[in-house]
Order: sequence, then C-alpha cells, then structure tokens
Amino acid sequence: MDLGNNEMFLSNDMLHEKQGHNSLIEDNIITSINNSRRGSLVTQDSEFELDDALLTGSDLDYDYEDELDDMIVLPITNAKRKQINEGGVPNLEYECLTTKDIFNRMLERVNHLQPIFSLPLEDIIILMQHYDWNEERLLEKWTDKMDDLLTEIGLIHENGNLTVNERGVALKEDFECGICCEVKSVEVFSLECGHEYCIECYRRYIQGRLHSGNIITCMGCSVALKNEDIDEIMGYESSNKLMYSSIKSFVSKHHRNYKWCPYTDCKCIIHLDDTSSLSEYSRLHYSPFVKCNALHRFCFSCGFEIHAPADCDITNAWIKKARKESENLNWVLSNTKECPKCSVNIEKDGGCNHMVCSSCKYEFCWICEGEWAPHGKSFYQCTLYKNEDGKYNKSSSQEANKLMKKYTFYYRMFNEHEVSAKLDWKLGQTVGIKVKSLQEKIGVSWIEGQFLAESLRTLNEGRTALKWSFAVAFYSDPSHNLTKIFVDNQALLSKAVEDLSELLQIKDPELIMRRKPDFYNKAGYVQNRTNALMECGRDLLCKGICKLTD
Repeated sequence: MDLGNNEMFLSNDMLHEKQGHNSLIEDNIITSINNSRRGSLVTQDSEFELDDALLTGSDLDYDYEDELDDMIVLPITNAKRKQINEGGVPNLEYECLTTKDIFNRMLERVNHLQPIFSLPLEDIIILMQHYDWNEERLLEKWTDKMDDLLTEIGLIHENGNLTVNERGVALKEDFECGICCEVKSVEVFSLECGHEYCIECYRRYIQGRLHSGNIITCMGCSVALKNEDIDEIMGYESSNKLMYSSIKSFVSKHHRNYKWCPYTDCKCIIHLDDTSSLSEYSRLHYSPFVKCNALHRFCFSCGFEIHAPADCDITNAWIKKARKESENLNWVLSNTKECPKCSVNIEKDGGCNHMVCSSCKYEFCWICEGEWAPHGKSFYQCTLYKNEDGKYNKSSSQEANKLMKKYTFYYRMFNEHEVSAKLDWKLGQTVGIKVKSLQEKIGVSWIEGQFLAESLRTLNEGRTALKWSFAVAFYSDPSHNLTKIFVDNQALLSKAVEDLSELLQIKDPELIMRRKPDFYNKAGYVQNRTNALMECGRDLLCKGICKLTD
C-alpha cells in the first residue's frame, strides 16, 4: 500500500517492514475490550441504547460538557466494565508456541509412530514431511499402499540397471563430477541409486533448498536425502534449518489453527485448536484478539493490531478503501502544518495535539487547527464530521465528491491519531529514564514509579481505540441517535487522551510525584472512556447502524 511517505495500517507485510512502528505496538498497545480468554455469552443490548423519542438532533447541540456527559455517556459501571473486559463471547482457548516447541512436538509424534511403521526415525520424519505433518493422512495412505508409498517418496529406490552404492561421503581420485564437469581428487557424495557428485556441488544444491521446507532429493533422481545425509554433506547440523522451514510451511498450510505473530522478529505462533467459536465472535461483532508470550496483541482472524471498536469486516474494508484512495490523499500525510495565525511552519514532535506556535505563541489544535481554548473549557467536538448536505445537489458526481470529502475527513482523523500514537511511543522511550530519575533524585522505588508506564499503556490503548473508531464512524448512519452518541464518546475520549498526553510531558521528578494522583485519575478516565467507546461501537455494528456500503 502506497500512502506517500508514511504507512499507517499495520498489516502483516507492514509490520515486518516497519521496525520502528513495530516497537510502538510491541511495547505499548495493551488490552482492549476483547480479553478473549474468559467470558460467556451476554445480551447485545447495552446501556447506550436510547429510545428514539428520548433524543433528537437538536437535543445533542449542547455547549456544555457536564450535562451531556451525565445524560448520555455516563461512566460505565464496574460490573459493565468487567463484562466488557471479559469479552462477552465464548471462551477462546489458545496457546502460544515457538518453532522449537512445534519441532519438539513433531519429534514426539515421530517417536510415537516408530513402533507402528517399524522404520528408522529418519525415514518417518521424511514421511511426515511429505504429508505436512498430518498423522491421520499418513496412516491412511500407509494402510493402503505401504511399499508404493516408500518408493513414491524416495525412501526405496527401484534399482533397474544402476549400480547399488553405499550412501555417504568418500574421497575419490580423478573423479569427474557430472555437474561442474571437473576432473579432480575430491570428496564425493553417493546414494544407493548410483548417482554421485562432488561435495561442493552438493553443498550448493542443498544450501539453495534448506529454506523451502520440502524434502531434498538426489540431484539425479527422486531418492530422498535424510537429515543425517544433509548434515554429513554440509559439515554441521543444517538439517535443523530444513526442519524449521518445514514448520513454517506447516503453519502456513494450517492457517486456520496456527497464526504467526505478525510483529517484526517475533517467532511466536498462536495455536487455536478449536476454531468453532470464531463464528460466534463474528456474529456478535467481536474480534478474537490474542496475546503472544512477547506481549504482542493482535487479531487472530485478520492479523491486524487490536482494532476495536471496528470488527474485522470494517477493518478490512477501511484498509482496502485506503489503498484505493491513497493517491488522492497524500496531502493528508504531511507531518508539518502552518500556524493558523502567523503561517509559520510547525513540525509536530510529540503525541499531544495541543500545539503552541513558537513564533506567535498561538495555541491551537493540531487536528482541527482551531483555537485550543474551547477544547478544554466546553464540549467542543473537533472530532465530529460536519455534514454539508445542503451544499450539494443529488447528481452522481456531486454525491461522489461529498463522499470523498467525508472519507478524507475520517481518513485524516485516523492518520492524525496514528501519528500521535507513534510519537507517544517515542515519549514512552523516556519513561524508563523518568523512573530512574525518580529513583536517583527522590528515592522512589521502581514499583512506585510504574504508574508512569501504566499511564502510557492506557494512553496507547485509548489512542488505538480512538483511531479505529473513525473507521466505524465513516460506515455508520449519521442520522441515527446512536451514531450521535458514538461521536460524543469520541469527543470525550479525544479530550481524555489529550489531557493524559499533556500530563506525560512533565519532566521534573518532584512535580511528577506531586501529580501522581492526577496520573491515576486521568488514566482511569481514559480507560473508562475507551471501554464506553468500544461498547457503543459494537452496538452500532450489532444493530446494523454501522454497515459496509458499496
């Protein structure tokens, strides 16, 4: 996906390409509402459902935050939060494995099968490799045609007129290799099929096939090389590379039950033995978020980062649309903006969207470029898309123009919070330094200073939920009361994360400790608002208010 100089969406390919952004998620993205290891089925009704007669469009045009907050977006109860955090879906039982774990399990299965086949372990490994480590398929074929199977795979050779040789490496004088065509005294590898080639040619041949995960055969026929042959030729245990490549092939072919952790350099594999519950997740518009042993969290179904309140369908549709429209939106991806007052170029170097021009000291919002004062003193919705139906006739070109303008707005909002999340991660790199400073200067213990790290994780959770909420808003019916409640929750969460982000800018250790209660309070409020936004977004999906359009 070409998005100019920035790549925003965290697909599998991009997670392996963007090392820096990987660290953002690796260290800082934390639990969303879908803690999928626990929970039971709950009703789809929620506290956010309002009778249509209760609210109208004009009822929502408040200039003051407190009354609106009390009226339609009350903080969710502890019971409701527990219900949300436990997922509200069937128990998703999974395990986190490494390639070494799977390798050891494969060897256990080989040892288990050895009495059944009465073959050397090396031969059983080749049989299992041939059938993608599917024990049932192998046993079925073995019962039907034992001898034919051994010949087909290359464990038994039909000799014909070929000379039967010993398998192995031997030194030969004046040997002419059929590959390099050189005559010399050299070590030669031979198989019982009679084919023999110099050791250097065999090494080059094997080296190019170690990462394929497939059985390596003789260079002249279909006789299979065993792991001990490969190690003898290469001079070290390179057969392990072939085994691990075989494991990668196995995981790819069994992708319904096994998923690689998509984060760069992570070797963890999530194994979901029973996939029957995934349909229930989809029906209830939840996503099966999982966590590997390296604390990376991602969606088992689509492989993206935690994307609640969007479900997998909305997430995939949003990303596909971004790929399609990206060429028209490169201007959105600029990291600099002009000060709305003095036009001096300003570069954003932190996650906080409260900007202060260094030239004229004008304070404004990076997202909407409006004056900052209304954001903190009243219920100011800079995250609310302003519908301008009256400015357009109903011609197809004008409708398309209106839709593009709407999409551009939400795309920009998504991108701004993506960029802020990256910058907040950079801020998070300084948290350890701050905690150490607290230890050295005022004697605070490491545990006592962990409220900073917890606040940062909560901030990133809120940023992530807020970012994906714009995809939900784009596909939602703007005229419905629940959509209006949803965007009100967006505004409240946006305000909450900005307040917490500003608090995390403090550098003075003594001031940090004096403001410790503020960290707890603001982080708690961000978590509360995050949960409320997620649950409200799921209501939009469950009630068909948010749905994909052509």
